[in-house]
This record gives sequence, C-alpha cells and structure tokens, in this order.
Amino acid sequence: MDNKPHATDVDTYLIEKVKELRGKKGISQAKLALALDVSVGYIGHVESPKDRTKYSLSMLPKLAAALECEYADLLPPINK
Repeated sequence: MDNKPHATDVDTYLIEKVKELRGKKGISQAKLALALDVSVGYIGHVESPKDRTKYSLSMLPKLAAALECEYADLLPPINK
C-alpha cells in the first residue's frame, strides 16, 4: 500500500502552471532541476500524472525566479 499523500487541487494547478511556463520560456527539465537544486528525475516525477511527487512550498521562490514570474502567478486564483 502506498502512503504518499495525493496531490491536492493546488498541487495540480502548480504542477500544470510550471509545465506551461517552462514550455513557453523554453526551459528544459534539466535547467529547472539545476535552478531548484534537484535531480532531473525529480522534475520528471513531478510532471508525471502517475507519480505523487510534488513541489514543496519551499521551492516557490526558486520556481518563481527560474520562471521569471511572481509567486502569485504559480498559484490558483482565489475564489471569493
């Protein structure tokens, strides 16, 4: 039995947004991995829908810097 937590809606949004911005900016998984100080395999796991690996909250500053965006650009809009 796998005890890893499932991705939340916020996790899924972040993963998809990073993939989108990474593609638009022409940033490879390897370049993003280097910016985050993780392995290329880690990025591959995060981007795989079959895996439960997720970005951590502590990675947001590095993600925003690597993707040249604001933190808010990586998070879903707030529904009021």
